[in-house]
Amino acid sequence: MKLKGFIVLCLLLAARYALATGGMTEVTYMDQEAEGGGYVTRYLVTPRFLRMDYGRDRDDYVLYDRSEKRAYSINNGRREVMVFEPGPLHLDPPKEWNIKEDVLNERNAEKRVDIIVNGTVCSRLTASARFLPEVAQALMEFQETMAATQAATYLATPPEERDPCDLARLVLEPRRWFKYGLSLDELDNNGFSRRLLNYQADIALRPAIFDIPADYRQLNLQQIRGEAQ
Repeated sequence: MKLKGFIVLCLLLAARYALATGGMTEVTYMDQEAEGGGYVTRYLVTPRFLRMDYGRDRDDYVLYDRSEKRAYSINNGRREVMVFEPGPLHLDPPKEWNIKEDVLNERNAEKRVDIIVNGTVCSRLTASARFLPEVAQALMEFQETMAATQAATYLATPPEERDPCDLARLVLEPRRWFKYGLSLDELDNNGFSRRLLNYQADIALRPAIFDIPADYRQLNLQQIRGEAQ
């Protein structure tokens, strides 16, 4: 093989390896509840995993396996892993149900949008379809996988405390919150707010932070709920 052909082959193999393993994208937000101080939420995304934590590798974290569609909540203090699996969604919209978006303004791929359920503005957010679409996709996949679990929580909530915005976002319409891309800032009707702090794309992968500790006790939420019924 000629040297030039060998170099081209090596470059192609390197590109395929990079595509298969992928780099890592990191996105951090400043989040704040209606009452209380702000805190950092960090998302680490690879082609295989989504990790959610408070900004440090040693934190407790939620790990979502995108290929298996299974989520794990790792608690280091209790040395436990709670496992969340997808399931059928046995929950229909209420009799009175109307959900829509109102685009307030737009600039190129960036839009400011109200998401409205039954006349209530659940979220006012600014999002961009061109900003890290792979992160938006991973978060949407996670929300869809968690919908059945969230539905069970919603049904266990007393009727007078149920929130149509939660029902829309967490159970029935999770895709709608990513329709216009990844959020840059957000204000919800419950007082929660979020703004983008920082992001880095294609950074060096740290495989260990996507591990599930083998010596931690694993609990399956669906099994626990089944045994409790």
